[in-house]
Amino acid sequence: MTRLCFIGFAFLLFAGPVWAEEDISIRGNFPQLLARGETTPQMANRIAVALISLDRLIAPPCGRKRVFHFSGADYVDADDLSVRVDPAMPGVWRFVILGKGCWATRVHNVFVYPRGTRPAEIRAGAPGRTVAGFKYQQQAMQLVFREANGIAIRSNCDEAAYLTDTAVTKVRRRGQPWEENWLATACDITRKFLVMFTPDGGKMRVAVVLND
Repeated sequence: MTRLCFIGFAFLLFAGPVWAEEDISIRGNFPQLLARGETTPQMANRIAVALISLDRLIAPPCGRKRVFHFSGADYVDADDLSVRVDPAMPGVWRFVILGKGCWATRVHNVFVYPRGTRPAEIRAGAPGRTVAGFKYQQQAMQLVFREANGIAIRSNCDEAAYLTDTAVTKVRRRGQPWEENWLATACDITRKFLVMFTPDGGKMRVAVVLND
């Protein structure tokens, strides 16, 4: 499907106690069409709030400005983020937000669910380039965290693991298994996990193995 473009506006926003003395800005041409029941800056601010905790874990404050930059919006299949669909069909809006400043650029994914005249529901997904739908991401995260936290405990680490990146390693094709590498960090040690997604009779089997 052709990517649906929005007419937006650029803005720079500094706001709120959530920033906790850190200099943070939100930038980009955010789509006005989905900002119903609130202003576009308010919607962008909610997105930043949803991302800030993970972004600070991936890139701890370093004295430089932290920037959340809107990089694009696609209406995609709710189960397969690699497939764009017509906005008149069932699907979900996926926003790609880049975290910049303080270390390397981070890729964040935000799922936006319009609710008529009320502000849209916003859910933060796994960071990186995963093509798994949100519910499959949740299944994979549970398994990755179980493995990563188990390894951390056995290594005398008492910090909870968090995701830093995801990437497709075996291209997803409709109805076929695919694979991704997910990175999880605890106590400054990052480990790579192979996440295998296998369609099975209308369901999805998800398996995870350490892939260091």
